[in-house]
Amino acid sequence: MSFRLLKMISSNSKRRVRNMTAGQKQLPALVSYHLQGPMGDMLKHQSSLPKLPVPPLNQSLQKYLKAIRPLVNDKEFKRTCGVVEEFGKRNGAGEKLQKLLEDRAKSHDSWLKEWWDCVAYLGFRESVVINSNPCITHPKYPIVDESSFIKLATKTVVAIGRYMLLIKSELLPPEVTRNGPLCMSQYVNLLSCCRVPCSAVDVQRRTPIEQSHHIIVAHNDHFYLLDILSPLPDGGCALVPANHIEEQLYKIVESSATKAQHPVGALTSEHRDRWYNARERLIVDPVNKTSLDKIERAQFVLCLDSPHPGINPHSSVTANELNIMNGRCLHGNGSKYDSCNRWFDHAIQAFVSSDGGSGSNIEHSSADGVAAVQIDLYTMDAIQSEDLLNYDTPASVLELNPAQKLQWNITPETRKDIEAAKLSIDSAVSDCDHQVFVFEDYGKAFVKSHKLSPDSFIQIALQLTFYKIYGHLTATYESGSTRQFLYGRTDTIRAASVESLAFCRAMLDPIAMDTDKAAKLVNSVQVHRQYVMETISGQAFDRHLLGLKLLAGKELPLLYTDQSYTKSLHFRLSTSQIPSEHGIVPGFGAVVPDGYGVCYNPQEMKCTFAITTFQRCCQTDTAKFGAVLCESLREMRSTLNFIGPKAKL
Repeated sequence: MSFRLLKMISSNSKRRVRNMTAGQKQLPALVSYHLQGPMGDMLKHQSSLPKLPVPPLNQSLQKYLKAIRPLVNDKEFKRTCGVVEEFGKRNGAGEKLQKLLEDRAKSHDSWLKEWWDCVAYLGFRESVVINSNPCITHPKYPIVDESSFIKLATKTVVAIGRYMLLIKSELLPPEVTRNGPLCMSQYVNLLSCCRVPCSAVDVQRRTPIEQSHHIIVAHNDHFYLLDILSPLPDGGCALVPANHIEEQLYKIVESSATKAQHPVGALTSEHRDRWYNARERLIVDPVNKTSLDKIERAQFVLCLDSPHPGINPHSSVTANELNIMNGRCLHGNGSKYDSCNRWFDHAIQAFVSSDGGSGSNIEHSSADGVAAVQIDLYTMDAIQSEDLLNYDTPASVLELNPAQKLQWNITPETRKDIEAAKLSIDSAVSDCDHQVFVFEDYGKAFVKSHKLSPDSFIQIALQLTFYKIYGHLTATYESGSTRQFLYGRTDTIRAASVESLAFCRAMLDPIAMDTDKAAKLVNSVQVHRQYVMETISGQAFDRHLLGLKLLAGKELPLLYTDQSYTKSLHFRLSTSQIPSEHGIVPGFGAVVPDGYGVCYNPQEMKCTFAITTFQRCCQTDTAKFGAVLCESLREMRSTLNFIGPKAKL
């Protein structure tokens, strides 16, 4: 089983969150953190959050059967029904494993967290680039000259620095939905977190902000340490003056006018075992070990990227430029461009290019997109403020340190490691076919006028698109948040259903009545919406069956070796949404060789899709899928119009 599918960029965002606005506009403009000062309310609900439940065994088994029904033929389904019956019988393997899982749940704050960190993320051995790390691409900023480029970079540093101080001071408002408060632990995880490669399972290195006052700035594949925080007498810290940050960024750019001869950052894009071995060779030298230590202890990484020849910084963005910008954030567009100007292991990498492009890349083990994207939204809002860089630094901040260029002693063996890494990332970038499609015919407003969930509507459109191209449905992954539980991450929302299959068949039936098509469309959307609610309530089946499987160890029950179970986890459609009116473009890679990665931003009047496939697979076609998806959305609008919008209650 491949667990690349488990890296989804974001949690399903159907639950309306109160006390939060896009970009956190109402947050205080914090520039310091005081060790003895009063803390905010960010974590006030943590102690009262319920634990992630263990669903009833029979309930999960029945949901599993319902999920695979549209994916298998009658013979396969009959066989699987027998396998499920055997697994779930009284005193059978399922009951015994269920009891063990229920006992584990009693003794752990979360029965899933420890397993999930390992199985879904830290134990994943392929490269994190494309396969695991999601990205966010911002709209293009107007860049006139080097001064405006450095100013944008300075604003980015100050905005993220402020957000980090808000997290440390616990001044982010706790997120609350109509179902109650959400777990805020993922925000804490974003502070100075770096993944470190190990031989079998990676580890996360976290450094308290009191011991980490710096960021890492990458430019032309060189790395610099830049202190953006200064210690205060009480043990806290404060942002250094913005003009000092700006001055140091100028000096960094001036001192790294040409690309590094041996770009160490390329190693972080490698297969995790190869990166581990290369790192072990690297740290034999104390100079290299010191440089790695400084990188891994940084608050975040700022990547100052070179202009791309395909982007005009003085004009509005074109479709081709959008693809280039999204590729820059997803994988760096290859070693010729920005792929070596990265440290892909850091929880937060922020990108600013002199061609106006910007965005971020998220190491996924630390947090899901629903938390990480808030940094992007806050930063985008803050950048628009004329007052962002006008703040008073505490009088006790006297010492302002210059940026330090990190040094490396590159042995012939490490040189080979770097060259191999460059070849690997170039091959991966060449293989990744990613395109951005902006559907402008309508957006969320139209769907909501019919009292339907926009996300569920889009998910059914994806089902129709796949069915049109391939003549059948496929296992579909959509990420659903379980953050109403302590340390909750995600579970799988299943969009392929008996109901969505019936709708797809009706849409391609030349004699089907339009009213019948409309009824089946509404029904399939509503069924999906119901499963969303069950998922975020901890009642989905995927993580539950995974927990039972992990408890079984090597002696797996027949349920897990059955062909239907394998087919149910081969997610040719891997999907997620990041809704925002900011015009961001989220993205991630496909999770199986013959699959599609589809991330989308539904807005009121349009919807943006970032779709990825692998070039080596002759069965997938990014451009075709995007074109058919737009066609499906238009047909679904026409179908809905036969029943007309519903009046407001």
